[in-house]
Amino acid sequence: MNDIFKIGEFFLNYFIGRKNIFSEKSLEISAEILNQLRRILILVVLTLGSLALFCMGMSHLIERFLNNIDHGDALFTPSIWFILGFLIICAGVMVYATRKQNWMDIFKAGKKEEEEEAAAPKPLLCGSGQLESVISLLILDFVKERESKRAREQHHSSHHNE
Repeated sequence: MNDIFKIGEFFLNYFIGRKNIFSEKSLEISAEILNQLRRILILVVLTLGSLALFCMGMSHLIERFLNNIDHGDALFTPSIWFILGFLIICAGVMVYATRKQNWMDIFKAGKKEEEEEAAAPKPLLCGSGQLESVISLLILDFVKERESKRAREQHHSSHHNE
């Protein structure tokens, strides 16, 4: 139960900004996680946006075709060619955003992450993804901070007892 209060105090101190509870390494790891989440969000928005625009363009194309057939006009007018071009662009963006390589590039380890992996103990990093290793490094850093804080408290309390 005491640990729950300690964790609550940890997050409360962070959110009210009383002190910097994260080390530089933790801040770098958090920045990398946010960077990966930003890349994922961009790909998701590209996929969903191009899908929505493709569906709207397709319905508009069908409506134009049916209007041209009803009025007896030429089937391929400049507006229909424009809509077809728009649909091709939307399909291209959708194919680009859903390519496996784009999604895998998000989780590939860069030089910076490889240095962090070399510095950290291997048992925590045996997961297959980079995100797991980043999270394990963040947890490891938190544990080391707590251990050093306990050591300081024990050292401080031993001086007061003497």
